[in-house]
Amino acid sequence: MLQLTKRDGKVWPVAFDWIDETGQAIHVDIDKVYPNVTPCAEQNSGAVGDRYECEINGQTEYLYYSILAPRKWFKVVEVNREVYNAYYKIDAEGA
Repeated sequence: MLQLTKRDGKVWPVAFDWIDETGQAIHVDIDKVYPNVTPCAEQNSGAVGDRYECEINGQTEYLYYSILAPRKWFKVVEVNREVYNAYYKIDAEGA
């Protein structure tokens, strides 16, 4: 994540590199960050932090900045069951 940090400690995302399903690195520029940064808990992952509403490639996306150490950026993406099982090494019977 490339971010700007203001003197008051506030951070703003600028761009990030994303690793796709094939392992290819993709650079993504953030077109716009809306000023309504919202403290929240992401329901699916359970992470707690600040939610940034951004425009990326003409679409509204949400990026999260964790308030827990180690502070890190993340983006929630939907994955299908096959990708989930492959990532977590779960066999089909255990799903």
